[in-house]
Amino acid sequence: MNTKVGSIELFGGDYEHVLGLSQTRNGIDITYTIRPLLEIFERMLAEQAYEACEFSLSNYIMLKDRGADWLFAVPVFPYRAFRHSTLFVRRDSSLREPSQLRGKRVGIPDYSMTAAVWTRGILGEQYGVHWSEMRWTASGRQRFAAFEGIKIDFVQEDLEQALIEGRIDTLLTPHTEDELKPAEQRQLRRLIADAQAAEEAYVDQTGVYPINHVIVLRKDALARLANLPRAVFDAYAACKAAAYKRRLGTTLMPWGARHWTKVFDKFGGNPLPYGLTELNREVVAKLAGFLHDQKLIKTVPDVDALFISESRDFEE
Repeated sequence: MNTKVGSIELFGGDYEHVLGLSQTRNGIDITYTIRPLLEIFERMLAEQAYEACEFSLSNYIMLKDRGADWLFAVPVFPYRAFRHSTLFVRRDSSLREPSQLRGKRVGIPDYSMTAAVWTRGILGEQYGVHWSEMRWTASGRQRFAAFEGIKIDFVQEDLEQALIEGRIDTLLTPHTEDELKPAEQRQLRRLIADAQAAEEAYVDQTGVYPINHVIVLRKDALARLANLPRAVFDAYAACKAAAYKRRLGTTLMPWGARHWTKVFDKFGGNPLPYGLTELNREVVAKLAGFLHDQKLIKTVPDVDALFISESRDFEE
C-alpha cells in the first residue's frame, strides 16, 4: 500500500516530456505547474520562492560556489540545447564566422545565463576565440549583481535595437523579435549560417549535448518529505519514458519519424539521460570548467557534491 506522506508543487517549463508529471510517487502527491522559466529563476534567486523547481544549472553552480545551503539538486536535466544558433548579426554585417569576433562588441541580456556560459565556452573550445577577447555589453536586470574581474558595460537600452542600429556588432541571445517577422522583413541573421551542422560537428568532437537546466529542491522541503528526491526523479523518468514510447512530434512534422530515428541513433537511444551517468558527469564538469574560466565561480566543484547524496546513484 502506497501511504500518502505529503504533497508538493513543482514548477517548470512546458515540454512534451513532462506531460503527466502531476502524479503520486513514493506517497508524495506531485503537482506540476508550468510557469515562464525566467520568472521561476528570478523568483528563486530573489526570494527562494519554490520548494521544488526547474532551475538554471549555471546559476545553481554559482550559488553553491557562493555557499548557498538552502537548495540542492537532483540529477534530472529537463532541458538541453546546443548554443551555436545564439549569435546574431545584421544581415549586411561583414562578420561571417565566430573567429571574426575578436575585439567585437557583443551584447548579452543576462551575462550569467547558462546559454551564455555555454556559448562563450564553445567559442573558445571550437573556434579559438576566448571570451576575454570580446567586449561585452549587458542590459536589463542581471541575476547576479557583480562579476569580479570581468569587464562589462551595462546599458539601459534594447540590445536588439542596438544591434540593428550598429552600436554593437553581435547579439548573444537564444531568440530575437526579428526572427518572428516574415523572412523578407528580417534585419538580422545568425552568425553561424548552418548551426545544425556546427552542432553535429560539436557532438562528434566532444560527445556533449549541453545541459542547461536542473531540478532543485529547497532544504525545508527535503526535511519535510524524506523520499522527495526519489519521487521527483522517478516521476520525471516515467514521463520521459512515456514520451519516448509515443515518439512525440513524429506525427506532426513531415519527415519527423525519420528524423527521430536519426537523432536517437546519434545519442544512443537516449538524448536526454537523467542520473549521474559518466557522460552527464562530463557535461556538468565541462560547464563548471567554463564557469571557472569565465570567472563566474572561484573553485571548480566536485560534480557529485553538487547533487543530493542519495540521488547520485539514481538510474532510469
